[in-house]
Amino acid sequence: MKLTILIIIVVLVNISCQKKLDVPDTGRKIVINGLITTDSLLNVQISRSFYLNYNTGDPGNLLYDLDNVAVKILKNNLPSDSLYHMPFYYYDNWMVFNGGNYKSKSTYPQAENKYTIIATSNNLPVAMATTTIPKVVKIVKVDTVGIILAVGSFVNLNKGFLCKIEFNDPIEETNYYLFNIREMMSENYASPNNSLDFSCDDPIVEEKLFDGEKNEGLAFSDKLFNGQNHILNVIIKKEMIGNYTAFDAQTVCFRLYSITEEYFQYIKDLNLYSKNYGNPLADPVMVYSNVSGGYGMFSGAAISSYSVIFEKK
Repeated sequence: MKLTILIIIVVLVNISCQKKLDVPDTGRKIVINGLITTDSLLNVQISRSFYLNYNTGDPGNLLYDLDNVAVKILKNNLPSDSLYHMPFYYYDNWMVFNGGNYKSKSTYPQAENKYTIIATSNNLPVAMATTTIPKVVKIVKVDTVGIILAVGSFVNLNKGFLCKIEFNDPIEETNYYLFNIREMMSENYASPNNSLDFSCDDPIVEEKLFDGEKNEGLAFSDKLFNGQNHILNVIIKKEMIGNYTAFDAQTVCFRLYSITEEYFQYIKDLNLYSKNYGNPLADPVMVYSNVSGGYGMFSGAAISSYSVIFEKK
């Protein structure tokens, strides 16, 4: 009882000694977010920062779209391209918000090249960032075998596929990877929003990327297999394949991203932030940024993909 009273007194004293924390307003800045990849046109998201203080009248929009930014791209320090703003568009009466997307009309980023982005907007400081896309680490092959996941009354819900993704890690440097799986919407198109849920218990995995309960990807370094051949084992439930198509077969694309150390750190920070979200007593998380004059992350990835056709029957 005395211990309980003591704890209450300590809490009350701490509350009485606390002062209101005023976060200084350092002004708005440009926010650049983009992972440019070798398999798609150069595309980044550009928005404006906001001041998190509800007494200022700032609506606190998590994404303040900027449609008037001049965006220049340098390749190996030489002028290379300009990006154009993609406005709102509508599809089947549903509004799809592109969230400040700026895209190239012709540039596909290339591995082992350096790219610099320079963003300029009225009344905001110039923001810029540089990244060098790593070498491609190719998927050698993917072997799949049907397995029984569990015994249950619903036959179609206890079947799955064990997929073995084999690749060779270069020995000369520390490498960082991101792995995910996508279903192909057509022969040459895999929608970024059509990622396939899967499970993996490989000890090399350092970070997992979740969208709710759906596993969107794995991030890891080569510290446990530097310079060696490695086989990553993942499991896909059969019921998850081909939910959005009416065909008897579904093409699934396994994707291995060679990412920068900066982007790997960014993923780690985002995961830590998500774990602490909603906890007022957690230590603040400073998310890694490589943008000078602004905020965000601009990085690149070299992608190796390997497609497998699964029968849905």
